[in-house]
Amino acid sequence: MRYEEYVKKLAEDYLEHGIVDGNAYPDIDLYIEQMVKCLNKELRLYGDGENSPVTKSMISNYTKHRMLPRSNGKHYTKDHLILMTIVYYLKSYFSMDEIKRLMKPFLDNYESAWDEPIDMASMYKEVTDIITKLEADLPDRMEDQVRNIKSYLSKREAADDDISELMMLIITLIMRSNAERFIAEKLLDEYFVSAKKSAKRK
Repeated sequence: MRYEEYVKKLAEDYLEHGIVDGNAYPDIDLYIEQMVKCLNKELRLYGDGENSPVTKSMISNYTKHRMLPRSNGKHYTKDHLILMTIVYYLKSYFSMDEIKRLMKPFLDNYESAWDEPIDMASMYKEVTDIITKLEADLPDRMEDQVRNIKSYLSKREAADDDISELMMLIITLIMRSNAERFIAEKLLDEYFVSAKKSAKRK
């Protein structure tokens, strides 16, 4: 398969399976084994064929480091599934400390006996609705990006060099995502301060 076809297939696969629909998660209590199975089914696009995206030890570790709320006894709710999905998306971009800072308001609210509960299912659906709309033209954008790269290379008579084209495509994809990551990191640093920074500001 030519890489151009593979890029288009990846974009289509992402649109179909890459944005997890929170409605796919059951609104019942689950044991951790059931939670892992459910998460891996919905996040299957991110598996590598040998290793599952989510493991029991991963959930336990994230709970220990205050990135996920504790289970209710031995039971996990739909909120746990949604929060773990969010953490899964974040973990490739943020450190554990950064994720912990971002998730702290959710965990504080989840564990509060006084605050009005955050409707995690509705919030997550709104996020995925936005992403689905933003990424709807992803296959077309990828085709345009490949065409632009070929156009630049043709100007120096290097078109149809797959290695050069692929290198440029990968680098431009990473640099584009890096711009959004830069903004996300700065927002996190400004509005979700660490305990140490918070103490210094007082």
